[in-house]
Amino acid sequence: MNAASLPVLWANCVDRLKDRINNRSFWEALEATHAITIENDHLIIGIDGENFNRSSHITQVSTLNTVHRIIAEVFNRPLTVQLVEGTTLADWEAYKAREARIAASRQTAPAQSPGAPIVPSDNWDGVYEQLSRLFAQTTHRSLPQGKARYANEALYLLVEAMDTIYPDPPDEHSERNLARALDRIAASADIPASVIAFEMERLRAWRRSTG
Repeated sequence: MNAASLPVLWANCVDRLKDRINNRSFWEALEATHAITIENDHLIIGIDGENFNRSSHITQVSTLNTVHRIIAEVFNRPLTVQLVEGTTLADWEAYKAREARIAASRQTAPAQSPGAPIVPSDNWDGVYEQLSRLFAQTTHRSLPQGKARYANEALYLLVEAMDTIYPDPPDEHSERNLARALDRIAASADIPASVIAFEMERLRAWRRSTG
């Protein structure tokens, strides 16, 4: 398959998915996507930073299985969709470089037991790593109650980290990093990112009122 045919095939997927799933938020998320490349049986789909908070409508378990089925039909092969912030190959390469840095920091960090407490990080890459580790440590994380427990603990972790790494007033870079963290929690907990963001604001307001 050549690069020129990728956007056409993905557009076909989008049309089929909009016929299959009757959900306006899901449609709007799909319309913001761009097919970037296929790598190692992963279909890399990008969404620009302004709309990236919509990605959770695609990655929810209730919709992602259908997305994968349609992709297999259109591309005539099974592919795992991976959503990234950005719309170009350069954005995808930057994403891989960032994930590689996180993986490297994990390998060089002191060994911790599976149940070791997770403390707030002083940088955004550390926050992303801690959110992933928290999810891995959450019991029954495939069940609704496990996802709820994860979301609750992840929000406390994120809000505490924001005390150190989120400036007041926030700059554009900080806002994008925060949105990325919220999207990670949303995808793992199968909760819309806007709901996660609302609960984050409520938690921050409660901490200010009791601080």
